[in-house]
Formats: sequence, C-alpha cells, structure tokens
Amino acid sequence: MSLRGRVTAIVAALVVVGIGAVAVIAYGVTRNELTSEVDQFVKERAQEIVEGQRESRDRRDRNDGNGRADGDVVGEVDLELDRDGVTYTDADAIVQAIDGDGVVIESDGGDLPVDSVDIAVASGDRAVLRDIEIDGESYRMITVPYGDSGAIQVARSTASTDSVLSELGWRFALVAVSFAALAALAGWLLMRRATRPLADLTAATERVARTHDLEPLRLDRDDEIGRLADSFDEMLLALSSSREQQRRLVQDAGHELRTPLTSLRANIEYMERAPALSDHQRGELLTALRTETEELGVLVNEVIALASGDVGDADPDTDLDLADVVAGAVERFRRRTEHEVVLSLEPTPLVGNEALLDRAVTNLLGNAHKFGPADRPIEVCLADRTLTVRDHGPGIDPSDLDRVFDRFYRSDAARSQPGSGLGLAIVRQVAERHGATARATNADAGGTVVTLTFP
Repeated sequence: MSLRGRVTAIVAALVVVGIGAVAVIAYGVTRNELTSEVDQFVKERAQEIVEGQRESRDRRDRNDGNGRADGDVVGEVDLELDRDGVTYTDADAIVQAIDGDGVVIESDGGDLPVDSVDIAVASGDRAVLRDIEIDGESYRMITVPYGDSGAIQVARSTASTDSVLSELGWRFALVAVSFAALAALAGWLLMRRATRPLADLTAATERVARTHDLEPLRLDRDDEIGRLADSFDEMLLALSSSREQQRRLVQDAGHELRTPLTSLRANIEYMERAPALSDHQRGELLTALRTETEELGVLVNEVIALASGDVGDADPDTDLDLADVVAGAVERFRRRTEHEVVLSLEPTPLVGNEALLDRAVTNLLGNAHKFGPADRPIEVCLADRTLTVRDHGPGIDPSDLDRVFDRFYRSDAARSQPGSGLGLAIVRQVAERHGATARATNADAGGTVVTLTFP
C-alpha cells in the first residue's frame, strides 16, 4: 500500500475509533438516563401505593368517600391514585399485590411474574428492582414490601426506551460511517497535496537512476521536503564531483601508464629483433626492463590507493604517538637508501590510522630522496604538532607550489625523474583524512620544505 493510502486508512480508522468512543459513551449515558427515568417511575408508583395514596375501584365503590372503611381485609390494596376526587390509572404500568406466600391478591393492568425473590420481599426483605419479560415484551419491575406480610409489584414497559436506544445506535453508526468516509476523503486529498513534493522528488531520483544525470533537483521549498531535496542535491553534487574525479583519475592514469608500457614494449621488441646482444647490452636492457616494471608496479599501486580511497582505511583509528610512526618510517628509509636523515622528534599523541600515516611519511621521505642530493641530509622535525620534511635540492618553481599535491602533476624539472606524480597526492589525502593540512614551500637556503600540520 502506498504512503498516501496508509495515511488515509489511518486517518479514517482514528476518526471511526474517536466517534465510536464518543458514541459508546453517549449511548451508555442515554441508556442510563432512560433506565433511571423508568426506575424512578416504578419506585414512585410503588411508594404512593404503600403510603396509601391509591385505592382500588372495588374499595372506592364500597367506601363512603371519606377514607378507608372499618374492617379492611388484607386482600384489599389501594392500587389507584385518587387526587381531588379523580382517579388516575397508568396505562403503561402494571400493578399487582401479593401476600407472603406469593399469591396474587389484586392486579391492575395485567399479570406479573412472581418468583422466590418476590416472595422473599413479601416476607420482609428489601425492595428488588429487575428486568422481566411478558409475552415477548421487556418490562422494568420493582417489588416492595407491603404491610406485615405482602408486597407490591409495579412494572412499566421499556419498549419505548428500547426503541429510542435502537434508533440512537443506528444514528451513531450512520454518523460514524459518514464521518469516516469524509475523513478518508479529506485525508486522501491532504496527503495527495502533501506528498506531491515527494512524488516530484521520486520522479527526479528515478530520472537520475535512468539517465545518470546528476544535475541538482532544486525544488525550492522551505519545508521538510525542501530540506530533503537540498540534502539530495548535496548528495548529487558529491556524486558528480566523485564521478568527475574518477574520470580524471582514469584519464590521468591512462596517460601515465602509456609511458612505461611503451618503453617496455619497445625494449621487448628490440630484444626480439636483435637476439645476438652482448652481455653488457643485455644487462643494460634487463636493468631498464626491471626499472620500468618496478615503476609500473608503483604506479598501479598508487592509482589503486587513490581510486579506492584511503589505503588501510579498513584498519580502525587508534591512540598513537606520531613520533613513533615517524621514527619507524625513517629507520626503514635509512636501511633501504642509506641516505642520511637528521631527525628531531617530540611526543605528538593523536588518534589516527597508523598505516596511513606511515605511508604519508614514507612518501615524503621518498620525495626528498628523489630531489635532494645524496650527500646532503634530509631534515625531519616533529614539533608543535607539525611534521616538517626538508631536502636540499633545487626547490620548486613558485608557480608550481600550489599544484605539487595534485594527482599525476609533475613539473618540467621533475619529468626526467622516476615516479608517478602520485606520492604527494596521497600525502594530502592522508592529511585530509586526519584533519591535517599539507603545504609545500621553498627554504630560504635552498631546497623544499613540506609540512603537515595536525589539529
């Protein structure tokens, strides 16, 4: 079910539940009020008879009109009310008198059932009010004690009450259904209007998935949907930038890979055309092939590193001392190159990826070794959360300082040197990964200074 359908169903259900609750309460209150009126009626009639405010037709005919005659018998009970000389009989009430054994003494309007409860009341128990049924019709009856041994029963039909309650129930049901339909229609219309921006956003995302067009949506709204669209636009811009970077990376990598591959192909073809080579020529050719193969391997590894993000990023960040990382990288560099390194370190605790930081320091040392003279030391200093690596080479042309961290960028002076042009790009990527900044400058006394400043 769609979001619009679910919300419409929920709104309709809530309206039905609300109206149903109100209807149940109103029905219960009305039923209690109507039942109370019937109860009050039978109670008052029974009380009037007990207090002698009613007299039977037979006794009224025998009396002289001035009250009760002498020698009244137990079986003669006042069942009718006499007011101002006029006798009133309730057409919708049945009155009956019984003795202590449950025998009917007198009845007016019909016969009422007598059971053990009524006999108990006639024997002195307190009055009882209950529902009865006569010839399929419901009545409300009260039985009250009368005299030393007897009881008066007064019953009134509840047919009108039941009819009112039945009609009221149908009306409540009709109101609930009507309001539920109206609520469902209103909810559907409101959700149609409210979800229209979502439909537009969905259509836009489907367009992006279908056409791979990463242009921002720009819904230009200031509500929650607008903020969602803005977030989606930011995601599209990030994806567009990422795709552009990947495209440039592939183009640059393809350009850089052609050079060692062309050289390898040329040397192999030369060996095929000139099988009779001297040992010296063959040695030089094999050395060139080995060098080009190693450079190709380094280039492929660094392209993979940049294409896949951060090398070693699968390793979690840990608490470490950058001085230990730098010292380990310098020690390996010394053993491999025998290049002198002047080292100055101070403890620099931080949270980071040790493999990435080691890779960045190694690339900085390799870059200094490539461009610095072999007889001059490389100076490495770690102080105030800033790592500085300085060589004593020719330095960098001022116009190239802002581009040395770009991928595959190699200045005119560096094109004759081995390398891929990715070492410093990886350094900057690692620095950004740790919130640091990378910067290259020329030293006053000559040489290049590369610094990584950590927050």
